[in-house]
Amino acid sequence: MSALRRPDFLVRHVLRSRKGFTLVELVVVMGIFMFIIIISSEAFNKLLTLSNQQTKSAESDTQGILGLEMLRVDLQHAGYGLPWELTFEDDLEEVTSGDLGSGVDPKDYNDNDNASTDTHKVPRPVQAGTSPSGRDYLVLKSTLINTSDTSKKWAYVQGVGGTSTLKAWGDNNFANDEQVVTLNSKNKQLITKPVVAPAVMTPADFSYGITSPTMTPPAGFQPGAESTVYLVYGVSNASSLRAPYNRVDYYVRRPGSAAEMPARCAPGTGILYKAVMNHPGGDQTELPLMECVADMQVVFQLDTNGDGGADSFATHTGLSSLSSSEIRQQLKTVNVYVVSHEGGKDPNYTYDKGKDLVVGEGYGRTLDLQALVGADYKNYRWKTYKISVNPKNINY
Repeated sequence: MSALRRPDFLVRHVLRSRKGFTLVELVVVMGIFMFIIIISSEAFNKLLTLSNQQTKSAESDTQGILGLEMLRVDLQHAGYGLPWELTFEDDLEEVTSGDLGSGVDPKDYNDNDNASTDTHKVPRPVQAGTSPSGRDYLVLKSTLINTSDTSKKWAYVQGVGGTSTLKAWGDNNFANDEQVVTLNSKNKQLITKPVVAPAVMTPADFSYGITSPTMTPPAGFQPGAESTVYLVYGVSNASSLRAPYNRVDYYVRRPGSAAEMPARCAPGTGILYKAVMNHPGGDQTELPLMECVADMQVVFQLDTNGDGGADSFATHTGLSSLSSSEIRQQLKTVNVYVVSHEGGKDPNYTYDKGKDLVVGEGYGRTLDLQALVGADYKNYRWKTYKISVNPKNINY
C-alpha cells in the first residue's frame, strides 16, 4: 500500500493542514441554510394557520351541534304537560324581566296578555316574533322545559278521594318540596281548588309541594271516581310556582360587553341564547348556546284544511293569530334556521355565494351579510343550520 493511501498518513496530513473554509464558502453555506430555514418557516406557518382554522371550524361545528340539539329537544317537548283547558281566566304573569338585549320584551309573550280567541287564555305551546334587527324570537312552553330534574318527573293518582295516593315508581320518584301540577288525562284540564270570584288564582290553588313520593294529594286534587285518571307533572323544585308550567325563550343578541363576545366572531354577529323562566320570581336565566350567529328565522308548516298534512307555511305573524287549540290542531312542523360562520376570519378564503343570503328557504328573509359585517364578510365561512321538528307533545 502506498504511503499516500495509508490511513495514518491521511490523518497526520489533515491535522498538519492549517487551511480552513474561505469567507465565500461560509457565506454560501449560510445562505443555503437561511433559504432552507425560510422555506421551512413559511411551510410551518401555513400548516399552523390551516391547523388553527380547522380547529376553530371543528369547535364551531361541535358547539353548533350541541347548542342546536338542545333547541331540537325543547321543540319536541313543547306542549308536554300543558293544560288544554282552564276553569279560570289565566291572569298569571309568567315572566317579569324586561328586554335582555334582543330588542324584544319577553313579557309580550306572557299568556295573561293572550289576545287570541281563548276565553280563559289557555297557554300556547309555541309562539314566535321578530326583533328590530329582523332576527326571530322563539318561545316554548311545557312542564318538561326546565333545567331542574323535577320537570322530568311524573306520576298518576291511584285510588279515589281521601284514600288516593301518588304512584311510586321505585326510581326517579318525586322528592320532598318539589312543586307539581295535576291534569285530567281525559280532557287535559288543569285541576285546581275552587276559587270564589272575584278572588285571584294563586299557586296554592293549582299546585302543591310533595311531602312523600306516595302522599295523598291535598283536597281538590283527588279523583272523584275510579274512571277518572289524574296525571301529576313535576314543574320546579322552587318554593312555589310562577305558572303551572315552564317556559324558555330563544333569541340572538350581541353582549353589551366586548369581553363576552369571542374575538373570532364577525362584527354584527351575536350569541344564540336560551333564557329559562325561574320560579317563583319570574326572572330569566340566560344560557349561551352558540357563538357567531348572524341570524335566526323560524318558519311553521300548518294544516289549515284539516286533512292531517301540512298545506301552508307561516311565519310568526301567521302563528300569533291562532289560539292555543288552533295551534294544537294546525301546527305540524317547526323549522328553525340559524346562520353562523365556521372558525374565524380567514384572509386566504373568499366566500363566493354573494352578500345576499336567503334564510328560511323563501319563507324567512334575505340577510345582507355585507350590511351586517362589512366588506370583510367574504373572509368568513358562512353556514346555515336547519332544525326541522314535528312536535310530538302539542296534540297528544
